[in-house]
Amino acid sequence: MTTRPTRKLPLSCIFILLPLYTFCEQIDSTSIKLQPRLSFYSYEKNGEYLLKIPETLLQKNISVNIMIGKDTVATWKGKAGKRILRVPFPLNFSPATYASDAKIISTATPGVIYKTKTKLMVLPYKPNEVKTDLLTGGLVVNRLPFFPFGFYCYSPVFPTMPEEEVARGFNMMSPYQKILPEAINERKAYMDRCAELGMKVHYNLLSVSGGGGVGSKIEGLSDEEKRSRLIEEIKTFRDHPALLAWYISDEPNANRIPPQKLEEIYRTVKENDPWHPVSIVFTTPFLDSRKYKDAFDIVMADPYPVPNYPITRVEEATGALTKEFKNEKNVWMVIQSFGGGEWWGREPTMQEIRSMTWQAIIRGSCGIQYFVRQGPNYFPKSTSAWNECGRISVEVAELTPWLLSDEESIPVQSPSDKIIVTSRVHDGQLLVLAVNKVNEPVSANISISRTVKNGKALVLFENRSVAITGGVITDHLAPFGSQAYLIDIRALPGVATASKANLIKDPGFEDTSIPGIPAACYARGGGERGATFFLDTREHHEGNHSLRLVTPEQGKSIAIRFFPITAKAGASYSISMWAKSDPEQRTEILQEREQLDMPDTTLISQYAEVSLGELGKARFVPDNEWKRYVTFVTMPADTLRSFKINLILKMPGQGVAWFDQISVTEDK
Repeated sequence: MTTRPTRKLPLSCIFILLPLYTFCEQIDSTSIKLQPRLSFYSYEKNGEYLLKIPETLLQKNISVNIMIGKDTVATWKGKAGKRILRVPFPLNFSPATYASDAKIISTATPGVIYKTKTKLMVLPYKPNEVKTDLLTGGLVVNRLPFFPFGFYCYSPVFPTMPEEEVARGFNMMSPYQKILPEAINERKAYMDRCAELGMKVHYNLLSVSGGGGVGSKIEGLSDEEKRSRLIEEIKTFRDHPALLAWYISDEPNANRIPPQKLEEIYRTVKENDPWHPVSIVFTTPFLDSRKYKDAFDIVMADPYPVPNYPITRVEEATGALTKEFKNEKNVWMVIQSFGGGEWWGREPTMQEIRSMTWQAIIRGSCGIQYFVRQGPNYFPKSTSAWNECGRISVEVAELTPWLLSDEESIPVQSPSDKIIVTSRVHDGQLLVLAVNKVNEPVSANISISRTVKNGKALVLFENRSVAITGGVITDHLAPFGSQAYLIDIRALPGVATASKANLIKDPGFEDTSIPGIPAACYARGGGERGATFFLDTREHHEGNHSLRLVTPEQGKSIAIRFFPITAKAGASYSISMWAKSDPEQRTEILQEREQLDMPDTTLISQYAEVSLGELGKARFVPDNEWKRYVTFVTMPADTLRSFKINLILKMPGQGVAWFDQISVTEDK
């Protein structure tokens, strides 16, 4: 009698008592990737995981189960249909970092279980916190989507530079600087001024972090001294309302700085301030940035092609970075606005700047930072070129809800290799963007894949419309020019029409003949050059716009004097408007007073003021929710039977607020 040797089988194998069939469970931990949509969560009630699905499973039924510890926090079943699957979950976690494990099963691959993991960060809320959104590529700042659009500049920052540039529409600046103890008051001064103006700062740490950058080197500092200064600088400004992000290295691939060194600096920054993202700028070859991926949240590139190379280098660099880091890191681009020295024989023309900027945005950049600004006409020397940069900044502000939309878009395409196009959908409106890459006029035929067959497209920033015929927009692009087309794809328009009883012209600020500013009014200064008035598409009670007022200094408000109305002697009028504010965006002085628990009588309210001419002045204090405010004014009886008078809106209270649906009606 003979005996057969015993074989030990893996525990993952399950035998079915049928002839010749064996079923073995397999684990695939590389095909699917999981990550939270936001870099961290704080005040949100709900969150999202992003699950990257392989091509082979897009049209297959899958089952998703995500756990934290022993608790299931999110489940999903169905066909993904697209590479990034959004899995919502309720946010009921205390501040901490949580290990999240996902298990995915598909009927298309029996016997295979897909597993992946990530970390979910929940932090205590801070008013100045900045989140990166890995779905849209944008930022979340002051609880609103934020598209950074700004510039480098030099130190010391000229005192009037922030107010001059915020009035052009820029929302960010990044001064080159040395982190010297004796210059701390200079840095605090420009940071405080930016906070008053509502401007953000991409804070330069290069001299004590990863090096590089113009004039950023400090001689004679040891690594230990640099680290000490780095931590001290972070602690000094991490709670400052103007802080946007930490900039830790400039072109490390060219300067041969090893990734490991920057990873250590990144960890140091995050240990001391996890509430703000970290950025690094790279030069060619831009995909060297992949080696440094664990050292940044925002990857930036600085192709400076003019006049030595085609300006399409911007498109190519942006496209490569977006493809490499999509839904993993945020991509910003540094656009050339200098020239005439070193190996750049001239600076870009205003048309080249426009094309390069929109090439970057269309290819996926969600931040623009020009190199470099030194006013009034040092960099760039051409004032018209810098005015063009400001013009584009206002356009980007107008389009921010579309550029950072998380809605599925409708594909568009053009047969011309001289233009590039893209599209975004927001709130039932399709935005189509096109830019000309060549220095000659181009006929553009842009095909919309579905939904829109015939109709009209509003040509933004040009106060005209074009026809849509058979799903095609036909238009012309100027040399290096760009166009933005807005198409209403809702079944019923969502914008309310103004009441005929309302005497105010453009009461909802929807006249965008000139982008970024209210049309039917005059503006009068109140003694503060940094006070601003812009239209805002991120906040509105109806339509697409509200009027945003920023008053940097108490009592020195812009006065908005609306188009005159005809009033009647002895008649009574009802004045109403919708308004909201953001109390958290008030400056440090008021915040410090609140922290000291001073009596309410010492705090100055952020009040707004409305009047008909010099009659019937009324004040109200908007808060963080949209509310309607109403007052009444009676005209003197002993005057002309009818006369012209203006509604005047001010916000003497320091801070930021939004206004919409202004109305003046005769009270019958």
